[in-house]
Amino acid sequence: MMQDAVPSVSVTYRIDEARFMRACGELWAYRALGRAGNYGLAAAVILCAGFLFWQGVPGPFAPLLVAGALVFVVMDLLRDRMWRRHFRAMRKYEGPITATVAAAGVGVSSLEGNHHQPWNRFQSFARTDSFLFLLVDQRQFSVIPLDAFASREETAAFESILSSHLHRLPRRFL
Repeated sequence: MMQDAVPSVSVTYRIDEARFMRACGELWAYRALGRAGNYGLAAAVILCAGFLFWQGVPGPFAPLLVAGALVFVVMDLLRDRMWRRHFRAMRKYEGPITATVAAAGVGVSSLEGNHHQPWNRFQSFARTDSFLFLLVDQRQFSVIPLDAFASREETAAFESILSSHLHRLPRRFL
């Protein structure tokens, strides 16, 4: 049997709920859907509503804008709640997780068992200042804390293997 030309790189880590939620926030901001963006849009819409009210514009425009602004805030709060529930439902977060990348795909070992996924299971990856994300689709991802790697070289090797099989999701801004 022929060995892979690219060596595998593994990292073992733990992640608690607070850190998972921080990772989610970083990914949402990376995709320009973060808390600051939602609240910024809500503030801008409320300012517009205040301007319309101040100008005496008749009709329901100002109240409708305020209701629209509340939608941004409610979306953010519901998203947080949904992801907290998701974290609590996942048994793998109760213990150490080992992620391994190699030419054949991604392996994950956790309390849920050992799983191997081929590269075509993933759409892309993203990197923030604190985390790497393997993105399955718009809603499913695996998070790997960068401080779990023993060295910058190990992080670079892991990311190099990711880059050779997946495209890096571009950062978006509002």
